[in-house]
Amino acid sequence: MEEDSAAVSSPGPVWSDPEIPDEERAVLLVCLIEDPTAREDEQEEAAWCLEFLSGPFVEAALIRAIRDGDFNSDLAQACAESFAGIWAREGQVDAAFLAELRGLAKMLMFGILGDRAPHWLPHSAL
Repeated sequence: MEEDSAAVSSPGPVWSDPEIPDEERAVLLVCLIEDPTAREDEQEEAAWCLEFLSGPFVEAALIRAIRDGDFNSDLAQACAESFAGIWAREGQVDAAFLAELRGLAKMLMFGILGDRAPHWLPHSAL
């Protein structure tokens, strides 16, 4: 059976298919945000979907994308939003990466954490 490339390159079917296990879903979404040939809107949608998954693999991919986007690209911002959502949901932050943040990614992450988990923000951010 031939694989439909649109189903792999778009986060919609990847995210909505209940038969895809979360681990596989995470791999497919990370591959999409790291694919230099993917459309920007698809990458951003994949990044937003990653907020509802977690684990070292997802978090490392989000950090790479944020750094690769120099903390300011649209994709870096989408990844920052998802990462802040993961931190707020999981109740933990990566203090070293939090200290490294700058630009729009920092503003977005601090805003989300300020709304959802203000106790995780550095005292200087309050």
